Amino acid sequence: METHQRDFISFLLQEGAVKFGEFILKSGRQAPYFINTGCFDSGRSISELGKFYASHIMSLPVKPNVIFGPAYKGVPLAVATSIALQLNYGFECRYSFDRKEIKDHGDTGRIVGYPPKRGDKVLIVEDVVTAGTTLKEIVPFLRSLSGVEIVGVVVSVDRKEKGSGTASAVDEVSSQLGVTVYPIVTIHDILSFISAPNSSGVTITEELKHQFQQYLSQYGAP
Repeated sequence: METHQRDFISFLLQEGAVKFGEFILKSGRQAPYFINTGCFDSGRSISELGKFYASHIMSLPVKPNVIFGPAYKGVPLAVATSIALQLNYGFECRYSFDRKEIKDHGDTGRIVGYPPKRGDKVLIVEDVVTAGTTLKEIVPFLRSLSGVEIVGVVVSVDRKEKGSGTASAVDEVSSQLGVTVYPIVTIHDILSFISAPNSSGVTITEELKHQFQQYLSQYGAP
């Protein structure tokens, strides 16, 4: 792992974004861990999260001019990331996000913030892809805005779990939608990090490590 990936995992752990226990996921699977970037609810924590997303974006082979955050968790991500890109790299990006319900008065429409236009290169920011439900709705919607190019999706963690087949949900979504997903880290990175003493101070027991391995042996994908 790169230094920034280790720092990111340490940050997730220290902020309580990685939880251990028994969790029923949207997919119906019972997992021994849960990843929730929704816990970043202070100016300091969401600012730090935005810095990690911005750093990852700057390392990508594509550069957007619009950061799009699907409602609802993607909204603060889009704002924090665009601020971090400007402050830390002098890289100017517009941001926008969608409404769950279309507003029919005042500032009408589905888009809040900058409305992507022909020629724009849009990068979507998400927290975690589990089944890809949100992306399966958002990507076609953005493509319906004539001339908009989706250059990728950045997520915090790739859970490396099977989708509807043997491929991972991330690979499945990438193939179905024709977009590249760029995770900052994977669950394997996190498991490796917490299996030994580390900068976060969080390590797991052999029993919990075994639960992780059992879960990934059943639901994990290459």
